[in-house]
Amino acid sequence: MNIQTITKKFNAGIRWNAFFFAIRKSLSTVVLILLYRRLPTNVFSIWANLYSALFLLLLWLDFGFKKSLPRFCPIFSKNKNALKKFIRYIVLFQSVALVVALPLFAIVTKYITTRYNTLLDKSSLFYLGCMLFITEGILAVFRLIFHSRFWQKQFNSKMALIVTVKTVIIMLLIVSPLANIPLLQCIFLSDIAAGLIAIFISIAMLRSLYKDKDYPGNEPINFKKTTKAFAKHSAIMWINNNLKSLTERNFLLLFFTNIFGPGPANAFKVANDGALFFYRTIKKTIGTTDTALLAHVETLPQKSALMPQAFTNLTMKIARLSIPLLSILCIVILNFKDTFFTNQFIFNAFCLITICYLIESLLSPYERMLEVKRNYWMLLVAYIPYSIIILLFLFPHLLTQVGLLSTIIIIHVLRLLSYLIMIYFNKKTYLITFPVKAITKMLATVIPLVFLASLLIKYFK
Repeated sequence: MNIQTITKKFNAGIRWNAFFFAIRKSLSTVVLILLYRRLPTNVFSIWANLYSALFLLLLWLDFGFKKSLPRFCPIFSKNKNALKKFIRYIVLFQSVALVVALPLFAIVTKYITTRYNTLLDKSSLFYLGCMLFITEGILAVFRLIFHSRFWQKQFNSKMALIVTVKTVIIMLLIVSPLANIPLLQCIFLSDIAAGLIAIFISIAMLRSLYKDKDYPGNEPINFKKTTKAFAKHSAIMWINNNLKSLTERNFLLLFFTNIFGPGPANAFKVANDGALFFYRTIKKTIGTTDTALLAHVETLPQKSALMPQAFTNLTMKIARLSIPLLSILCIVILNFKDTFFTNQFIFNAFCLITICYLIESLLSPYERMLEVKRNYWMLLVAYIPYSIIILLFLFPHLLTQVGLLSTIIIIHVLRLLSYLIMIYFNKKTYLITFPVKAITKMLATVIPLVFLASLLIKYFK
């Protein structure tokens, strides 16, 4: 495979990621709003915290695969038999890990479903949550495998259909006269059924994956040595990702609910989910293609000359997503603040988190470079600000005095500091430069359009 083929697959992968995310995020946002209006505070909190706990624990049980599979799949793909063996080991390992971790998730689920209202019968949610935990965990591994080989089109097209049908069913359930807890039960059952269907489809697709003509699969590799390198990389990525996850929504919702109460925490969720619409538009569109792109280039003989080119290509792709989203944010702030935001805290938190997320997205290629180059000590140093955040969590009484909004500001400032450290290391070690001129030109073009759009909106309002 050459750089032209890799770039073509990278661009196609981004397009199909964007297609799938647009469908999934828009539908999930509608469900969020409908449930927020339909359910009382305590029941909505049960639903929100259950899903946060589920995806947080799945993130912790990722074992670094989200970063290591795209990094090592190009290496294992050199040999078809090695790839088959590798995939079997990964799926089996993840399945066993999920079963072993099930008691931990069960404890968390039971705590969440009984904390705020012991009068409701929520035992069924306990068991349904455990079932969803298993299906989502297995499906996540298959998603990573297909995306690591730039199979976004084949995988995402099928998943989009499943998600659309599932969400339509959930919307019909929400507007039905079902009581609150039966409604949540039906939502869980819909998610479980969709997950099982997706898993069966993924298993059937593996046969076609092994026959991919872009990967002849006849080059010998040292399976044992490569597997050890994969295990080491996975372990380090696992540590880094788990540390970072403690500053993200799923953990913060649980943490804020505990120290600030359900009301402020629910408001944080609404603000953060609004910000995530912008952030995940970029993150899910790029997906694992950033690591896959750099990892495939790393396997080429001319990697030293081609890597800066790949880095610039990746950064510009993210900029073409970030800058239009920033423009939309500015238009919303300038013209629709009173329409979309009746709560001042939600507005302030939404603006702050969104801007910080967009900056992080633009700087994320620096982190991917250190990961693909397997420069672990630089990553460790760069993640020191996250350790400071965790230390702050050990003093919740101080955070309650500071306030929720100030706590959010502290968290995101320290997150940005981590990226500044990564920029320094990349510039010093790999001579990677940020495409400042190209991005400045994009901003110079977009800013006048934002003001023009605002004037037109105010004129016709």
